[in-house]
Amino acid sequence: MQLVEKTTAQNLYKTGVAAIAGLALLPVFADPPAGPDARPTISPAARKTINAGTVFRFDFNTGQHEVRGIAQVSNLGNCRVYFDVIATPCGGDGQHFLCAEGTMTLTTLAGDKLETSVVGWLDFDPNDPKVPPSMGKFHYDVTVTGGTGKLAGARGHGAINGASMFVGPDGPDDTDPTDDGFCDGYVGVATWLYDGVLLLPHPSDP
Repeated sequence: MQLVEKTTAQNLYKTGVAAIAGLALLPVFADPPAGPDARPTISPAARKTINAGTVFRFDFNTGQHEVRGIAQVSNLGNCRVYFDVIATPCGGDGQHFLCAEGTMTLTTLAGDKLETSVVGWLDFDPNDPKVPPSMGKFHYDVTVTGGTGKLAGARGHGAINGASMFVGPDGPDDTDPTDDGFCDGYVGVATWLYDGVLLLPHPSDP
């Protein structure tokens, strides 16, 4: 009974994720292998999509932006994700609010790492009535620069689009705790989707 309930819950979750991602993404992978112990196979050339939830820290003095979280990667399975980015004001009329550049690392459950470089921007959501606003939207262009283990020699590219929120009380008169953080270790949360291509060396390549 527990196995049936677990499988049903997983199927419902996957259906929900697919429905959201399907608005902008059309993955072309086969269905993931069945069974709790099954591991996804990695093809030498495949489209890669990611659905992720992250928390972040931001140093308003230096622009140091650190992001950590969990990512569901279509052809790698569940992974840890880590960003090390510098974000600074873009400047100039008509420019984005913050411009960001740095690295993103995906780590599989087996410990293999996929290394990337990222360049992008962040704007506050114009529909957020708060002053200053706490909701934002962001974009990164991603270039795969290499990897370790089974991901050694990886190449590829893609794009990230997502939403972020700075957390914390708005002041002494704040009456809505739903946007408050659970601890002081981070200043915001984010959710994002990635769509791109991952190329791996063929097993017969030197």
